[in-house]
Order: sequence, then structure tokens, then C-alpha cells
Amino acid sequence: MSDLQRLSDLESQKAELEALVVEAEADGDIVGRLNFSTRLEAVNKELGSLRERDARVAEISILFDGAPVDGSRSIDASFAAQALSYFQGIVTRIFASNSSGELAQRGKIRGSDLSALYIRGVATGSFGFILEEKDASQMSAVKTPIRETLEEATALFNEFTQEDEDDFLIDVDEINPRVFTALAKFFRHLEKNEAALKANLPDRQYSFDRAGIERAYRRITETNVKIEPVTWTGTLVGLSPIKRTFDFKRDGAEEIISGKFSHQVSQDYLERIENEEGITLGDRFHAEIEIGTIRKPDGTISVSYTVTDLVQAPPYGS
Repeated sequence: MSDLQRLSDLESQKAELEALVVEAEADGDIVGRLNFSTRLEAVNKELGSLRERDARVAEISILFDGAPVDGSRSIDASFAAQALSYFQGIVTRIFASNSSGELAQRGKIRGSDLSALYIRGVATGSFGFILEEKDASQMSAVKTPIRETLEEATALFNEFTQEDEDDFLIDVDEINPRVFTALAKFFRHLEKNEAALKANLPDRQYSFDRAGIERAYRRITETNVKIEPVTWTGTLVGLSPIKRTFDFKRDGAEEIISGKFSHQVSQDYLERIENEEGITLGDRFHAEIEIGTIRKPDGTISVSYTVTDLVQAPPYGS
């Protein structure tokens, strides 16, 4: 595993040394510039070494700043507990969306036990926590699913807090409505408590100041999300298990809807191909579909369709 706290400390040292090198060059301080450059080279070397040892498992340091935090000494326990709970909710929903697609509107989310994070230690710099997946002590040659989930979660934080309004309106189209709702709870909590946030992964660092949190909160309050699970019967006219996309024509409707389907549906399909029982395009199916509607701040509406299950149906008219 990589040492996230050490990585964070080194990143701070790197930023400070880079500033000192620039300052020394501006002052014509040759000796100072050489000294700072030598130290910067050593810091960069250690950073590179630590990142090469990245075990590709899920680990992240979540640090808070602002009103709930007293420097690097303490944090409001109620705020921290709720913030970590909301963060876990985001991770659980992204993980479920990517692995099974079964994000029911109520009840326990399937796979939530697999996406659980554990507190490994306290992160300093402001005040926060180092979180990791249950088997983080084991090495992995490739990134684990939960590691990829954490990367997606922090990327979504970046999209919600970005300054460009047009880019946000485009990015929100790709967000699962249940994931959006979980993000809304997290950012509301940060805004309500006047908190800022830092999120550090082994290979990247994010910092979200009060202005960014306020932007995210405003966008959330101006966005309406609706989720409707339906069961439709119709004809499967297109399917790509690799891209996780489908095209479906419901009985009695002229419109062909397109969307995504879960990894589990994809896996089932691949197994059926291997067993020479592949799904035939043009056949009829009972499809369980989740319709997500997001009304964005500019008034435009984004509609997404996610297939969570496909069951063979008898031919039309039989």
C-alpha cells in the first residue's frame, strides 16, 4: 500500500519548494535556487517511488477544513460522522451502479457490503481520515473495483465544483440519478456546516474550497431528480455487452429507446454466448428499466434508461 499521509506531506513540500525556487530566481539568489532545487528533486524522487508502490487498492484521505475544524487538532464529531456516512453512500451507489445497476429507490443496496470503507487512520494537513477497502493490505496488479469507484467519486466532486457552467450541464447528463441524490446529501452537509474539502488518492489530489462547495450546492438546489422503475415488454433491437448499451422497442410504441445496462446483465450475456445460448436480437423480452429524469439548472431535461434485468418473453401475439 502507498502511504497517503506521506504523499500528502510530500505534495505540500513540493508546492512550497517550487515557490521558493521561483522566488530565489527572481531575487538572483543562485545558492538558494540550487539548494531549493536539490531538495525539490529529492522530494519528486520520493513521490515517484511511493506512487510506483501503489497497490492499486482503494485508499483515500478525506480532509475537511472550515468551521467544523480546529486547525489540524480536532474536528466536530457529529459533522465528521455524518460526512463520512454521506461519502460512503456515494461510494456504495457508484459501486452498485457500475457492478449491478440495481439501485432500488428504497432498502439496502445490493453490494453495499462489498463497497464498505474502513478508517485506517487520521489524516493531517487540516483534519480528516484515511479510508481503505477491507482487503487493502493485499496487492493488486490492476485497480480494484472500489479503487475505480473512488476515482469516479472524486472526479464527480470535480465536475460539481467546476467553474464552467456549460461543462457542468453536459457532465450531469452522465450521472446516475441515485448517485446524484447521494452527492446532493454530501454537498448540502458541507455547505450547511461551512466546510471545505480535500480528497487525496495515491496518484492524484483534489482541493475543493468554499467557493467550489457553494457552486456545487447551488447547482444541486437548482436541479430536480426523479427515478421511476418500470417493467416494459418489447423487442430488443440492439445490444452491446462491451459498451453496456441497448436499443429497445416497447410493444405498441414507435419510439426506440437507448440506454445502458448493468455489468451483471453484460456478464450474464457473455456467459450465455459461451454456453451457445446467446441472446438473439429481434426477440421479445420483459425488461426491468430504471428511468432517471434530471431537470438541470438551465431548465433542460436529461433522461436516462438503465436496464437491470432481461427475461425472455413469448413471441408477440402468442
